[in-house]
Amino acid sequence: MADRQAHWSERLALFGGVASIAAVHSPLVAYGTFANVDEAYAGALASRILDGHKLYVGAVSQRGPLMYYVYTLVAWLHGWDNLRALRLWALGVALLNLYAVYLFARAFLPRAGVLIATFVMAYALAFGVPPFDGLALHGESLQLPPLTFGCLLGALALQPSPRAADLRRWLLAGSGLLFGIAVAIKQSAALHPVALCVWLLASARRNRQPAKQWLTDLGIITASTALLPALFIAHAAHEGTLKELYYYTVVYNRDVHLRPTRKLFPLLTPFFLRLTEQTGYFLLLLGIASAAIPSGARRLARAMQARVAWPVLRGFGVRRYLVANLALAVLSASAMYRFFPHYFVQSLPFLALAAGAMLGPSAERLRHRAAFNRLAIGAFGMLIFASGLSTVFGERVDGRVTHDRTPQLCGKLIAAGTKPEDRIFVWGFSPWIYQYAHRRPAGRFVFETYVTGFVPWFWDRLELERSRIVPGSVEALLADLDRERPEIVVDAGSVMMARPMRAYAKPGRWLLEHYCFEYRLAAFDVYRRRPDGVAECAQPYVPLPYDAVNWNGTPMGIPVPLSAERARERRLPYGNLMRPIWFPSGPPPQQAVLDAARDPKTEREEAEAERDGFYIPRFDGRD
Repeated sequence: MADRQAHWSERLALFGGVASIAAVHSPLVAYGTFANVDEAYAGALASRILDGHKLYVGAVSQRGPLMYYVYTLVAWLHGWDNLRALRLWALGVALLNLYAVYLFARAFLPRAGVLIATFVMAYALAFGVPPFDGLALHGESLQLPPLTFGCLLGALALQPSPRAADLRRWLLAGSGLLFGIAVAIKQSAALHPVALCVWLLASARRNRQPAKQWLTDLGIITASTALLPALFIAHAAHEGTLKELYYYTVVYNRDVHLRPTRKLFPLLTPFFLRLTEQTGYFLLLLGIASAAIPSGARRLARAMQARVAWPVLRGFGVRRYLVANLALAVLSASAMYRFFPHYFVQSLPFLALAAGAMLGPSAERLRHRAAFNRLAIGAFGMLIFASGLSTVFGERVDGRVTHDRTPQLCGKLIAAGTKPEDRIFVWGFSPWIYQYAHRRPAGRFVFETYVTGFVPWFWDRLELERSRIVPGSVEALLADLDRERPEIVVDAGSVMMARPMRAYAKPGRWLLEHYCFEYRLAAFDVYRRRPDGVAECAQPYVPLPYDAVNWNGTPMGIPVPLSAERARERRLPYGNLMRPIWFPSGPPPQQAVLDAARDPKTEREEAEAERDGFYIPRFDGRD
């Protein structure tokens, strides 16, 4: 353990990391945009919890409850649709994650190790992970502070020192409580206490501790880790939602989310795509593994030869503890099969710390120190310089890192055509429309995986997807919508999901019975609730489904299912996708909606393009 004052270079490295992360986040804070769809659905669920709906019943997802209660706290403090406040929280959590790594490195690593760990973590949070994952306030980023600090307290407890046994056990208990917080946010952190328990057993063996002592320590870790999840289970039992909590967090994840396909190729595709996108991460991981695996293999061989397990644990200390946590984090992320970068965010602190632990001692040697210092100055200088450029770039794209401008424009048009107290329902995987429209969500599901059987992002046979539909979920959703009567329904099913609402018999029939098509904006079909007592819509037609596109409007080349009822489908006129398009045989959208769709800057740019000889599609309400 490093018992010394912080070197000025360590403080400067921390400052550089803070500056780089803040610079990358700043455009999103200024423009109030989402970094990840997880933020949007968590915020929408928080609004329903604040409205009195119970988690996993009236507001449904499959992650740990604490993530949604954290979002509920943010919504209660600042407003559920206050995106600038959300972005500041995301920035604060990112900086806390960097500081946790810095403190861990300061406690156990030499100066060079501190600089390496701080740089790797700062780079990872600023650039190493794509911005739609690295800048987001999702479950992985939320669980990192308790996870990293929990590992730190556990390491402090097991370090040789004159501290009293009572203090040691308080540290172990604190470590377990922090692990429990991480698990309650997202279940993927449940494996990490294993590394601490292994270290505890190795320490007990090395120090010849009585069985009573190390069994008591194991009991403290286990009990303190289980305490908070047990309290949430007890709370769910008291609220009458224990069955739903167990189903969505355990059964659904086990039987559906973790079994996205029966084919091999769809599992390999995301891995190799992510491998080419995240080369720095995988190269550093490969370097650490190439050093750790041979050492572990030799120890395992000696243990098998001696027919006892203890040789595997001999010499287990901080370095092996960090590598073990890195292995557990990578294993947990890989078990999701998708290889999304944000699943691997869980491993970033341990990747940074393991790199510092392995490279730091060598860099501290006298013959390497001058070269390392020059390398560190250059690395941090380039990181800060690139972060400054990212601020300029982020401002030029209006802070958008995960979607194009159509969700914001759709939200603007919905806000113009509805009252603040109106609710809306968005079908598909575009829950950010709720916050951009500042209209509360109707229905317990703010994304439609449970009622369609679709698993992101594995497009499969429709009969297989239907077999995954949560029993009773469709009926429960439609009952919610009948009760809450959303003024607007947005069919965003062609965006990312490629599963429009009218492709499903019951939801499609409900939509046509209660709503009239009003207009299409890009890939979003907007329907308005039919007034009470009105038997038929002013025009009876609905548009053909939009082709599948991603969140940036890029065609995906994935077929869209046929509608369950096609008799009323017609092709819409051709027009500018950034403006409302409707059937000329029916009434146009409200004038307030048409006015909201106008943008002087866009109109000026289009006029300039036409003068330069470019074709700009226009639609004036006529064929």
